[in-house]
Amino acid sequence: MVVAVIDSGVIAAHPSLKGQLLPGYDMLSAPNNLRGGRSTDFGPDERDARCGQRLISGAFRTHGTEVASLIAANGTDGVYGVNPTAKILPIRLFGACSMSRSDLLDAIAWAAGLPVAGVPDNPTPAKVINMSIAGGLTVCGADLQRLLNRVIEKGVFVVAAAGNNFHKPLPEPANCNGVISVGAVDAENRIETYSALDPRTILYAPGGGKRLPSDAYWAINKLMVATYDLDFLGSERSAALERGVGTSFAAPIVAGFISLWLSHQPQKQPSDLSRDLPKFLRQVDPIEKCAECTPKGLAANAGITQP
Repeated sequence: MVVAVIDSGVIAAHPSLKGQLLPGYDMLSAPNNLRGGRSTDFGPDERDARCGQRLISGAFRTHGTEVASLIAANGTDGVYGVNPTAKILPIRLFGACSMSRSDLLDAIAWAAGLPVAGVPDNPTPAKVINMSIAGGLTVCGADLQRLLNRVIEKGVFVVAAAGNNFHKPLPEPANCNGVISVGAVDAENRIETYSALDPRTILYAPGGGKRLPSDAYWAINKLMVATYDLDFLGSERSAALERGVGTSFAAPIVAGFISLWLSHQPQKQPSDLSRDLPKFLRQVDPIEKCAECTPKGLAANAGITQP
């Protein structure tokens, strides 16, 4: 099952992703691409890359790698994806420089196997697209909605992070019709303070946050991800760390689950998910700030024994 990760790029050399990556694409166009333009190099910008006065952060550089690991990591160093049998289609959309809207639209289209001018056809179209990005228009733009309609009609499932906007409404792309918007809960089943809060949020998944007041291991309240860190000499090395925090990390949990569900029922379409989803959900603690919200959390094991 192919899952596209539209993100900052993926570092292919990480041992936890060995054997899990398909040939992807860098959809960041000039002048925002420090490499000059689009290419098959889907890796992120270098750690010390600059776009004018803007220096890419280490978190941005490893973001796509960490997201991909939550979907399909192979278990090396204790990093397990939700569906290790899935294959990741890495698509780079942002780096040290900001992305353009046209790049976003082209990235989604290419991920789904739709033609994109000037770019070779995608030989392995995704069945699931994960976008751990947020912050577009407060109302889904007509251009983005038209494209998403085409993608979803093609049978592709689109998952998007709700955004870390501290209980504000959903931004693009999570606010678009047909998108599976994902908010974040902590290990005590409470909506995280940083997560977007909107009745349109389809479901919530573990997103991590501050340490919880307990001696139990789960109180760490972070997700284990495949990432890169600096050693004492300042050299970058692969690592497995409990540091995943944000709706960016809740979304791939859901994307991985959908790919696993589809691997058992590959004929399923996006419209089928709304019918099957209730048996995989549990109640999330309500929040007074959003009286009209009825938050539901992903609890995949809940549906295993049900017909």
